[in-house]
Parts: sequence; structure tokens; C-alpha cells
Amino acid sequence: MKRFLLIPLILQLSGVALFAETTKTIIIENNLDNPLYYLYLSPVSEREWGDDRLGDGLLDPGTTIEIDFDYDEGKPLFNLMAEDEMEKAYKIEEINMNEINFISISPEDFLPFGGFNPVRRDLTFTNNTGEAIYYLYVSSHDSMYWGEDLLGDEILYDSSSITLEVPVDGDYPNNDIMAESESNSSYELPNQNMLENDNFTFTEDEMTSSGEDYDYEDYDDYDAESDDYLEGYRDGFKEAWKEAYSQGFNDAMEE
Repeated sequence: MKRFLLIPLILQLSGVALFAETTKTIIIENNLDNPLYYLYLSPVSEREWGDDRLGDGLLDPGTTIEIDFDYDEGKPLFNLMAEDEMEKAYKIEEINMNEINFISISPEDFLPFGGFNPVRRDLTFTNNTGEAIYYLYVSSHDSMYWGEDLLGDEILYDSSSITLEVPVDGDYPNNDIMAESESNSSYELPNQNMLENDNFTFTEDEMTSSGEDYDYEDYDDYDAESDDYLEGYRDGFKEAWKEAYSQGFNDAMEE
């Protein structure tokens, strides 16, 4: 009887040792030519990236940052996602935190549009907004950036459709779609599964911002030749960009 009771006790004690929470410090290096604006670490079992590890800071080229975090030693595999100022994403998958203390993000980690397992899909986009669409973007639901315009020189006129070949990540097929019109209004279709659906329609109901909200005269009173202005503009742009996307990301996580 004692032997029978001892076995589960040993297993429980072993389980505590094998799956104990631990705090680890890792060093992450930016081995790119551009500064990194966002950095995420998430267990491979999670579908969300969680908080930006850089906070209000940046990770400049050739520099490192130390990050402390808690994780389960029994589930040591993590994915890393980083995004730079050029709207490019870099991803390192299945990092074993039990085995490493240093991670270098390099150009080889660039995440192409469509992910590492792209499935080429013919997708049809229809415009029923009442105005012409000049720009069309498709971005991973996990990404902070919209990427490149898919229309190029094409214009998607009202009451018309266009079919485009789009690479869809076979592992993470949910994407956000945004269109921008001739009036600078934006229309969004969030969290669309592009493996299950191949037709997407923009209507007035999908408008998220109107071109009438912007007063472009506010941007006329500057000296474009001033070095001080250009430096101040870049600094201000970085601050506003980071703050706006951080707030948008946090709002999205709360929904």
C-alpha cells in the first residue's frame, strides 16, 4: 500500500520540478540596419503577442536590450516578433528558452508578406462605398502595420470589383483589410479568414474615418528647408506613431 501511494507522490514532486515557473533574463540584439519599434515574445501555444517589450523605447541597430520574463520550464518554446520603422516584420519561431540566453534579430528573420507558409489565393474585392478606392492593404491580424498598397496603379471604382492574387499565411490566415478612397476616407474589414473566404466587400458601414476629419491647412505653415524642422518632424513622427499604435494595439487586445 505504501508503495502504491508513493508513486503518485513522486510523480507530483517530479511535476513540480519539471514544470516550475522561473524568471529568466535574455539579451536581444538588433542586427538590422533599421531601429526596431516593437518587440514581442509569446509562447508558441498562444495566438496573441501580448505587450510590446520595448515600451516607449526603440532598439537601435547594433544595440542590445535585456528582458526579464517568467515562463514555465516545462513549456519553453517561444516565438519572437519584431517590427521596424519601415513596416517590416521579423519573426523567430520555436526559441527554446531553457537553452539560450542571447537572441540576434537579423535580415534572415524577415517575415515576408504571406508568412513562412504562404498559400497563393485569388481574392476578389468589391467596392460599394459610393466613391473610388485608390489604396488597398492586407495585413496579418497580429501585425501593427498595413504594409504595401496592393492596387498599385489600379483604381477600384464604385460598384466594381477586382481580383488579386494574394499570399495568405497558411498557419495564420486571419487578416485585416483596409481601403482608402479618393476623399481620404478609410474602410476596414477586420479579422478576415482568407482561406475560408475569397470575396470581400467594402460599404459605407465599414468606414472607420472620414477625409472630412482632416484639416490639411494645418500643415502649410512650415519651412521645408529648415534642418531643425526636419529633425523635429522626424522625432515628433516617431513619438506620435509609437503612441498611436500602442494605444490601438491595447484597445484591440481589450475587445
